[in-house]
Amino acid sequence: MANLDHGEAAIGRILSPHGLAGFFRVYPYTDYPERCSDLSQVNLELHGQRRRYKVEKASVRGRFWLLKFAGVDNREQAGQLAGGLIIIPKAERVCLPEGSYYFDQIEGLQVYTICGERLGEISEVITTGGHDLYKVKRISVGGTAGKEILLPAVKQFIKQIDLAAGLMIVDLPEGLTEL
Repeated sequence: MANLDHGEAAIGRILSPHGLAGFFRVYPYTDYPERCSDLSQVNLELHGQRRRYKVEKASVRGRFWLLKFAGVDNREQAGQLAGGLIIIPKAERVCLPEGSYYFDQIEGLQVYTICGERLGEISEVITTGGHDLYKVKRISVGGTAGKEILLPAVKQFIKQIDLAAGLMIVDLPEGLTEL
């Protein structure tokens, strides 16, 4: 796993070479694949090492990106980058529409009910076929570790997200926290 600092975001992973001229396929970690055309420089982490690359060409092909870095001019060089994680500063991420958030913005939020009861902290965002789920690690009670609950990430239950305050307010159906 990559060692990202708090100011960085992984946006894709290099899969394999494409053609003979140094292009490679990338699996993007984004809902905005067209953002690849805005990339000018990226960091690549591979085998625990980091290197900065200038992006020469970028395009979308189906659900993948085709990229070419300066200095990567043949299939063999492109193949050596397979498995690499493409990293950018968070400041260069696509601005999301209001009410949409990046996973790393949600993870770590403190979760409270509309009545003010603290439920715990979001430890993970789980992507499913329908809607995302927020895994909430319950607060400890009496020194014993709290269990985890899964909150559906839907407006029906999520009433407020305040990133500046680090909290989420939820209105859950009775019994959901006991499952």
